[in-house]
Amino acid sequence: MFTKGAQVAEVFAKAVASTKGFDQHLRKVKLINCGNGRMLAHFKVGEEHLNMRGSLHGGFIAHLVDAISTYALTTHERVDTRGVSIDLSVSYLSHAVVGDEIEVEACTKRAGKKVAFLEVELRNKEKNQIIATGRHTKYIGI
Repeated sequence: MFTKGAQVAEVFAKAVASTKGFDQHLRKVKLINCGNGRMLAHFKVGEEHLNMRGSLHGGFIAHLVDAISTYALTTHERVDTRGVSIDLSVSYLSHAVVGDEIEVEACTKRAGKKVAFLEVELRNKEKNQIIATGRHTKYIGI
């Protein structure tokens, strides 16, 4: 990991471990690599990640798009804030079930003076199948 990436990874791990709020659902998410505006993470789908139909919950997917892209952004060399979301969109392409290994890859497409644009892809690692894609726009001129 890069220096700034290592710092972000440590902040992520501590924040998720200590939260009693919604972010506790990220506890099984492990960061693999981060730096230069990018982040790669993975997790195994657990019961707590499911909707009533037994597949990965769309709200959790949206939360992953938000959280992982935000942490990726903070590793960008010109950004020193987490910013605030302006827009977030998710396209759901497939499903995942308990036990599936999911990779989450986020990258900063552009970070200007006030706005940053990020993209995220969730993949079923074993099937090499895209589960969802997301776009996240953040105001960073704070």
